[in-house]
Amino acid sequence: MNRIHSTLLLASILFLGACAAPPPSEPPPPSSPPPATATGAVEKADLGCSYFYFLWGSHAEYYQRFDEALEAYDKAVICDPDADYVLKKIPLVLIKQGENTKAVEWLEQAIKERPQDSSLYLLLAHLKIQDHNQAEAIRLYHEALRHDPDNTTVLLRLGILFTERKRFREAEIIFRNLLRADETLFYGHLYLARLLVQIRDYTGAGQEFERALELNWSAELAYEMADFYTRNERYDKALKLFNAIIETDDTDERAVLGLVQTLLLMGKNQEAIDELTRLRDLNGTPERIDPLIARILLRANRMAQAKELLTKVAEQHHSSEARYTLALIAVEEKDNDAAIRYLRMIGPDDTEFEEAVYLHMRILRDSGRYNEAVGLLRKAVADGDRRRPLFYALLASLNEEKGRIDTALKYLRDGIDHFPDDEQLLFKSAILLDKKGLQDEAITVMERVLELYPEHPEALNYIGYTWADRNINLDRALTYIEKAVELKPDNGYLLDSLGWVYYRLGRLSEAQTELEKAVQLAPDDPNIFDHLGDVYTALEMTDKAREAYRRAIELYEEEEKKAAARKKLHALDTTN
Repeated sequence: MNRIHSTLLLASILFLGACAAPPPSEPPPPSSPPPATATGAVEKADLGCSYFYFLWGSHAEYYQRFDEALEAYDKAVICDPDADYVLKKIPLVLIKQGENTKAVEWLEQAIKERPQDSSLYLLLAHLKIQDHNQAEAIRLYHEALRHDPDNTTVLLRLGILFTERKRFREAEIIFRNLLRADETLFYGHLYLARLLVQIRDYTGAGQEFERALELNWSAELAYEMADFYTRNERYDKALKLFNAIIETDDTDERAVLGLVQTLLLMGKNQEAIDELTRLRDLNGTPERIDPLIARILLRANRMAQAKELLTKVAEQHHSSEARYTLALIAVEEKDNDAAIRYLRMIGPDDTEFEEAVYLHMRILRDSGRYNEAVGLLRKAVADGDRRRPLFYALLASLNEEKGRIDTALKYLRDGIDHFPDDEQLLFKSAILLDKKGLQDEAITVMERVLELYPEHPEALNYIGYTWADRNINLDRALTYIEKAVELKPDNGYLLDSLGWVYYRLGRLSEAQTELEKAVQLAPDDPNIFDHLGDVYTALEMTDKAREAYRRAIELYEEEEKKAAARKKLHALDTTN
C-alpha cells in the first residue's frame, strides 16, 4: 500500500469518528478532497496527506481543541500549499480562540500573498469593525473591489457600513452598483429602500421595497412595507399588504391588528370592528378582542354599545382590560365610586395592575382625598406581591407636591432598597437631591443611572449641565451633553445645555448657533433666553442681548431670577 492510499484509509477512519457526534454549528467536512487549485499541483502536492490533516483539524475543531486543530491545518498546508480551503480555516480558528490580533496578522500576510482573494478582505474588515476601526474596514472593502469590482458580498457589506456611519450618499452609490452587478438581489433592493427612507426619498424607497417583495415575498417584509406606507399615509397600499398576509393565514393577529389600525386611520370604524369580530370568531378569544372593539365603539361615540360589550366581557371572562376600560369610562362620566369599584377588581397578576393603582391614586388625589391616596400606595408597597417601583415614585411625588422633600426622598430610598437598578427611582432621587442643594450627591446617583443605562439622555444632560453651570470639568461636560444631544437631537433643553457649555468654553459662535436652535424648539423657557442674552453680550450683539433678557424677564416666574436678568439688562443700558 503506497503512502497516499494508506493516508486516505486513515483519513476515512478519522472521518467516521469525527462524524459520530458533530456539533450542529459546524458543517461536515467534504467526503472527498477538493480538486487541486493550480495546474500541476497534483504532482507537487501530497493531496492524501493534506486531506488527512484537514480531517484531523476539522475533528479537533468540532470539539474545540483549537491548538490541535491549528497544528493539523498547518501540516495540511505543508502537504499542499495551494489548499485554500485549509488556509481559510486558520484565521477562523484563531478567532474562535479569541486570538483576534494573531488572526489579523495572519490575514494581512495572506492578503500580501493572495491580493485577489476577496474573502480575506471580508474577514479582515469584519475584525476591524469589531475593533471599532470602521475606517480601515472601508479601506479594505475598497481594496477588495479594486480587484473584484462586481463582488456583491463586498458591495453589500460596504453599503451597510456606509449607512451605519450615516454616509448616505456613498451608501446609495454602492447599493446601486450592487444592483447593477446583479439586479435580482432582493436584499440589495431592500437595503437601498431602507437607506432611501433615511434620506426621505419616499418615492424611491417605495419602488425599491416593491421590487424586493416581488423578488422574495415574505410576511416580515410585507409588515415592514405596510408600516412604511402607513407612516407615509399611503393607506391603500398598506391595506393591500395586510390583506396579502391574511390571505396566507387568516388567523394572523399581527396582520389583522395592522389592518384594523390602518382602517381606523382612514376613519373606517365599522370595517375595523368587522375585522376584529371576524378574528374573535375564528380564534374564540372574546376576552382579548372585545375590549379592542369596545375602544373603537368609544371612538365612534357609541358609548352604550361599548359599555354593554365591556360589561359582558368583564363578567363572563373576568377581563382586567375590560374592567380598566370601564373604570376610564366611569371617570369620564364623573362616577368615581364606580371607577374605584372596577379598579379594585384588578389584581397584582393582571397586566393592567400598575395602571389601575395609578388611576385609583389619581382619582383620590384629584378629589382632595390626599391621605387615602397615600394610604392606597403605602398598602401596595407593604405587600411584596403588589409592590412596584412606580408606587414608590408616586408616593415621592405626592409628598413632593406637599413640600415634604425629605419624606419623598425616604420613599425613594426605600424603593431603591427593593429595586436597586430601577432607573425611575434613581433619577427622581437625584432630582430631589438637587432640589435640596445636594448637587454632589445628585451627581453620584446620576452616575449610577449611567452605569445601568449608559444612553440615558437626561442623566447625561444633568451631569454635563451641572458641571457647566459650576464651570468645572468642562471637557467632560461637553462629552456628556454631546452624547445626550445625539440621542435626542430635537430637544431644546438639551441644545440649551450644549450652547451653555460652549459658552463656558469660550466657543461663542457655536454657543450662539445651539442656543438660537434651542429657543425655536422651546420658546417658553426663560433660562434659554437668559443664556442667549449672555452669549449675545459676550459677542457684543447688544440689541439682541437686550431682546433676549427682556424675554427672559417676561417668562421667569421666580422674582429672584427676574431681578438677576434685570440687573444684566441694566448693565447693558449703562454700558451703552
